[in-house]
Amino acid sequence: MGPHSTIKKLIEHSSVLTEQTMILKNYIWKQKPIVLSVWLFLFAAIGDAQPKISSIEFFGNTFFSQRQLLEKIPAKVGSPFLPMEQINASVLDLYRSEGFYNFTIDSSKLIFNDDSTSIRLIFYLDEKIRTTISVITVIGNSSIPTGELLSLIESRIGTPLNAQLLESDIQSILQLYSRRGFPFTKINSDSIQVDSDDVSKLIVKLTVEEGAKVYLDEIQTEGNSTTSSQVIVREARINKGELFDQEQIVRIQKRLERMQLFSSVAEPQLYIVSQTTDDSLRGGLLISVKEGSTNTFDGILGYVPPLTPNTDGYFTGNVFVAMRNLFGTGRKALIRWQRETETTQEIELQYREPWLFGIPLNLGGTFYQRKQDSTYVKTKFEFRGDFIVTEEFSVAGNITSESVYPSADLQQFSIFESSALFFGAEILYDTRDNLRNPTSGLRYSTTVQQGRKSISGPEKYLYLATEKDFSIQRYSVDAEVYVTTFARQVIMLSVHGKQISSSRLEVSDLFQFGGTTTLRGYRENQFFASQLAYINSEYRFLTGRASSLFGFADGGYFSRPSDALRGIVRQEKSLYGFGFGARIETGLGIMNISYALGQGDSFSNGKIHVGIINEF
Repeated sequence: MGPHSTIKKLIEHSSVLTEQTMILKNYIWKQKPIVLSVWLFLFAAIGDAQPKISSIEFFGNTFFSQRQLLEKIPAKVGSPFLPMEQINASVLDLYRSEGFYNFTIDSSKLIFNDDSTSIRLIFYLDEKIRTTISVITVIGNSSIPTGELLSLIESRIGTPLNAQLLESDIQSILQLYSRRGFPFTKINSDSIQVDSDDVSKLIVKLTVEEGAKVYLDEIQTEGNSTTSSQVIVREARINKGELFDQEQIVRIQKRLERMQLFSSVAEPQLYIVSQTTDDSLRGGLLISVKEGSTNTFDGILGYVPPLTPNTDGYFTGNVFVAMRNLFGTGRKALIRWQRETETTQEIELQYREPWLFGIPLNLGGTFYQRKQDSTYVKTKFEFRGDFIVTEEFSVAGNITSESVYPSADLQQFSIFESSALFFGAEILYDTRDNLRNPTSGLRYSTTVQQGRKSISGPEKYLYLATEKDFSIQRYSVDAEVYVTTFARQVIMLSVHGKQISSSRLEVSDLFQFGGTTTLRGYRENQFFASQLAYINSEYRFLTGRASSLFGFADGGYFSRPSDALRGIVRQEKSLYGFGFGARIETGLGIMNISYALGQGDSFSNGKIHVGIINEF
């Protein structure tokens, strides 16, 4: 009776798998491994358990120990039997990775126990001689010295040849050539051979075909229906006749993405215009972009009706308009109005002119005015210049003029009329991979301002001022770190600190914080401080190109000096807030919505923060 007819009969009488099953198994285990795997599958299908591996033994191994081999192969003691080809392949790969290119498995045995429920695996190995690299040479190069190329190679003499490492070495050499103007360089690694005099030695020879050197003469753009091509060419910072540099190409893409004018920017593509000599070409770059939403408008208005007879109702709300690409030139303008209560409101206007005098210098101006609780009005004019040193690093200088006017109808002293002039400087280092929705990188900035303040009124309260002219210093530090944990999950941690120092401080000099962009779980601008520090931490689940869901925890500290004239004692407090929220990309911009609980809040007392993320 043949094996096929026996199996058919066993399937028909699967409830009586006795002595015939044992006979068939013993026959099958004498066949080739690939046949054994098929039979094992059939036995599993008819209900007979596959044998378990009771032991695995190797003979002839000296380089790897028994324990090391057992750790590397997929078959394990106590687990079901695996096809022999799979085990053999893993052992073969392990030895070849260490330079045993002539390694063979001479034979293998499968030994059943008496009832065929377990099996011993025995392998007889022949390691033969180990081959390691004895010589590494580079030929065919004329533009870059051999020593410089060899310094890039991480493959080492005396070690086995690692194909992945050698491929990485070749890529390092190609990248160097692409940075030196040779984008068409090729490297042939076919000349790798065993030394004919000593089979334990391997000779690695890399042959370089440098190709022609490429100079860039022009830039073409496509996809920019609104933005002027000149803006893109300007931001590329490529001079006519400049040597091709692959790193510069990558930086062009990054610079254009940071402008936040485009929803996507493709890596610039090289094309050839003409050939000038046998060893040089004239070329250009094609930059493809897709226009993004550069204008943001957000507005919300509310009406508070009269609370008592003979009083008027009033409007509250927030209006935010940002135009980041005026007339397709990259110029920026911003208008913001916010009214918190009947007596408190803010208005802000900004404008920024890019690339002044044809250099990466941005010049801007800001007008800001805040009316605070009918006690005073603070007005600020700022002129600022930012010089972009690299894609990640910039420096800035600013001049700020501030004035404070107390309300004329107040019946008692509240604040002095004053004016101040500040000179400041800022450094910014930003390596975030995406400004709209970062997944990695760091943003760090430090600002210092030195100013002089003069008190000029009100006339009837000037006698209260012990000093009418004094200096003021302001300092601030901000740092943000983004780390990817799992796919589309990011941890954000930011640390912020501010301080203002002077022999005399009034409420108009102090920093205001609390709310959406600082310490969530508290009212907007709830606290006044001369010193403050706060930490924001978020765990984000990215849901779109610029959207995410997140949970957060904030912590902060502030102190406020005493003010004898207003009867305010020194304040110092630590605070915390926590909650959850979402960033949602809309046609109006990126909406930031969060629900937050402050210190001591119950769930019903939580605060909802809503705002547009300012990308100006």
